Amino acid sequence: MQQPVPPDLQELLITALQCHQSGRLDEAERLYRRILEADPGNADALHLYGVLSLQNGRHEAAADLIGKAITQNGRAPAFHNSLGNALQLLGRFGEAAASYGRALKLEPGRAETHYNLGTALQAQGLLTEAAASFVQALTLKPGYAEAYNQLGTVLQLEGRLEEAETAYRQALLRRPSYMEAHYNLGTAYQAEDKLDDAAQSYRRVLAIKPDCAEAYSNLGTVFSAQGRTAEAAANFKQALALKPDYAAARLGQAIATIPVFADTLEQSTATTENFLKALDDLAAWSKAHPGALGRVAGSSQPYHLLYRPQDITAPLCRYGELICAASAEYRQLPEMPRASARRRLRMVVVCGYVQQKHPVWQIVLKGILTHLDRTRFEVVLYHTGLVVDEATGWAKDHVDRFVQGPKTVKAWLDEIAQDRPDILFYPEVGMDAATSALAALRLAPLQVLGQGNAMTTGFPTMDIYFSGELMEGPEAQKHYCEKLVRLPGTGLCLTWPGGGAEPWNGPARNADVVRFALWLQPIKFDPMNDALFARIAKAAGPSEFWLVKPKFLPWTAERLRARMAAAFRAEGLDPEAHLRLGSWLTRDALSGLFDAMDVYLDSPAFSGCTTAWQALHRGLPIVTLEGEFLRQRQTAGLLRQSGLIDGIASGRDDYVKIAVRLAEECRVPEKRAARRRAIRNAAPQLDGNIAAVRVFEETLIEALRDRV
Repeated sequence: MQQPVPPDLQELLITALQCHQSGRLDEAERLYRRILEADPGNADALHLYGVLSLQNGRHEAAADLIGKAITQNGRAPAFHNSLGNALQLLGRFGEAAASYGRALKLEPGRAETHYNLGTALQAQGLLTEAAASFVQALTLKPGYAEAYNQLGTVLQLEGRLEEAETAYRQALLRRPSYMEAHYNLGTAYQAEDKLDDAAQSYRRVLAIKPDCAEAYSNLGTVFSAQGRTAEAAANFKQALALKPDYAAARLGQAIATIPVFADTLEQSTATTENFLKALDDLAAWSKAHPGALGRVAGSSQPYHLLYRPQDITAPLCRYGELICAASAEYRQLPEMPRASARRRLRMVVVCGYVQQKHPVWQIVLKGILTHLDRTRFEVVLYHTGLVVDEATGWAKDHVDRFVQGPKTVKAWLDEIAQDRPDILFYPEVGMDAATSALAALRLAPLQVLGQGNAMTTGFPTMDIYFSGELMEGPEAQKHYCEKLVRLPGTGLCLTWPGGGAEPWNGPARNADVVRFALWLQPIKFDPMNDALFARIAKAAGPSEFWLVKPKFLPWTAERLRARMAAAFRAEGLDPEAHLRLGSWLTRDALSGLFDAMDVYLDSPAFSGCTTAWQALHRGLPIVTLEGEFLRQRQTAGLLRQSGLIDGIASGRDDYVKIAVRLAEECRVPEKRAARRRAIRNAAPQLDGNIAAVRVFEETLIEALRDRV
């Protein structure tokens, strides 16, 4: 029980509080000390001295002082709230939440305490509970801009981006100059690929806080994704001028040397050399900032290097060595144990794309989860992504343990430490940020990956890359830092999902005009091959070449059309007579388009896989030029497995020749129908490759034998 405060100490406490409130902190601290020397159990002085210690960054001392105040007067809700603040700053979020809970029992109508509880719950990954606390704070205080902003961050973490945008806008409606809300709204726009809106939000941040390095860095990322290379470089440079140790900006600056879309052959061919130079500079920066890159591993990735048709093995291995070394230095993890002696090997699958329509799920992961021998393998699935749909539900029912993200890298590391896997299997590495950050670390005796991203990771932490014998050339191992294992056939255990075809709403068919489908992401087409399509148009006669405007990076479609138009004009052709642009379609709508097309022209720089698989099931003839690298051989692998090898060209001239021959054939209705029927009959050979799963299993078991 707190004793009454003597009048002279009470006056001294009032003076101390006045000093505290006016910012004269040294004087306030001296007075709080005088009071406590005279009255060590003075709860108000203990509490206020604790609050001052928080302001001065002495968090442990603050928690101790406020804890003593609560011992003297546990009925003061402000004391419990302040203790929660101190515990949060110490990273003791569970204890902080408990302290806020005690404050709310004493004073349930205080909006600020509900808000603080929400932040503590959010820090623990308890997003549903955190959102409820922020909503309660807003119920009690409808104009609470901070609560709207924090509610937006929770909704964004849950993947509810439109709702997050609404929450941020509500915060800004109440406080137009709220910098954090402008910034967060920019990140939500960026996640939805609303890049112009994102850029506008970041500019508003900079209008309020011109020295915000984070806004400049994010603008750099936005401009890079829009193909505005010079502006991207300028913004990353400005971010680093303001904050030289800003690892995310420094990594983003290096990655931005890789063009998302190559406008010229010179730009395409210079990419590898430019990126290697950027990596040399990044390595020097990393040496001066030990472990810093490890903190941001996965935040920017050299994904678009994949679309350049040169050998990219050297820069990827250089990048991988750099990121893995920095990650190990930053995390300082204990040495992983050797494989267990469990009856069933425990395989943890880490994937950001456990979602129905994503190629990584459709092509790589679902077949393995369906057919893996569970008498020999226990399967734990970490879904690091946001999307929850029917695939996520199916996966939960087909694994031994399922963990839904999003989580911080630290939280995923805690899950891995708990599960102690024998095998970590990554269906892809290079697209999902959390997956890439984890793959850069040695976390299990055996770490392997599938062909969800058709290139080596470059990570020395990865042991095996699983591909297919029909997808790889005879000297393919030299393109991987991992050990390459060729599974039977394509290496993919596919199951055609079926479904119908929605009639295509394009222009009516002209029997004399051949329709060529170039229905791949525009970034997959390299300038070196533009002339091939112009040659086909010149030799095939009346024809249309259908390009797609993608859902993401839509600006690349017009850039591709402009680039191809130049190639067509160089052949004396009118681009307007040949080049067509269509909108991105759902799977069933795409089936309808494929029914209306005559020939599918695969990109020689980066072949299709999911799209080609669907085209074959619709009976659409395919022409592909098999290259040196996996990304240039996927369609050829599908054609070989289905026995349709007459669509595989031996060279550039043969590519043109096959395309023209098929165009002529398509002008004869009977021949067109017969070929499409034969292709549809052959397509089921692509599916049910369970032999690939059996070899996958045996390879894992054999690889672990010397690691027990």
